[in-house]
Amino acid sequence: MNYQISRNGQQYGPYTFEDIQRYVTSGNVLLTDMAKSDEMADWIPVSQLLAPAQASPTAVAFSTPGYANPESTQTYTQPYGQPVTPAIAYPDAPNLHWGLVVLFAFLTCGLFMIIWNLVISAWLRRVQPNANALFFYLGVVGLFFVSFVVNGVATAHMVINPGDRPSIAMFGPLFGVRVTIGFAIWVVRLIARYSERASLEEHFNTAEPMGLQLNPVMTFFFGGVYFQSQLNRINAMKQAARYGAGRSF
Repeated sequence: MNYQISRNGQQYGPYTFEDIQRYVTSGNVLLTDMAKSDEMADWIPVSQLLAPAQASPTAVAFSTPGYANPESTQTYTQPYGQPVTPAIAYPDAPNLHWGLVVLFAFLTCGLFMIIWNLVISAWLRRVQPNANALFFYLGVVGLFFVSFVVNGVATAHMVINPGDRPSIAMFGPLFGVRVTIGFAIWVVRLIARYSERASLEEHFNTAEPMGLQLNPVMTFFFGGVYFQSQLNRINAMKQAARYGAGRSF
């Protein structure tokens, strides 16, 4: 069964029961957050969902797994009314090393980069619901498909009419269509990059404040590879923070 998590009027998820247990353990989901599944009529506190008997008006108890031994737990209390740092269970970004992204893109003549842009923008859409880069990248894919069809028609024309010079197929009626599609691909891909840049900066300066600032020039020339290098850095910082939190307990 999957659940939605609500905090301050915003909803997140869906998450499985095990996900919620894990995120409560890490502090990303609070016991005071509200939870609801499709089968439930009303929202209930996460504390009631996980362990109704542990709910207390004066303290909130939760268990934190030991870092070295996941089977061990320790219990801590949060005094009633004491402010807590807002956090939510945001999934980490895809963490393929940017160098491998470059290598795979080179080996596949750029095909992998198209796919990876979709992977990153789909993740971004999940953590930042107002992100629109995914739709622009899907538009790029659609334009590539149209370009493939047009080029296929031009090639078929040359095969059926071997007497025509190659220049006729290249500069004939289809030439303007091919140029227009190529320009559209370049424009839409650029829009997708800067839309993705804006959403990444918004997310990592509000929901997950990491102080992310993306260089517009690097965005223009390197796009997804540049974004991936920054996501690798952020994932490393988050992993180090989790390690430190585990060690402190």
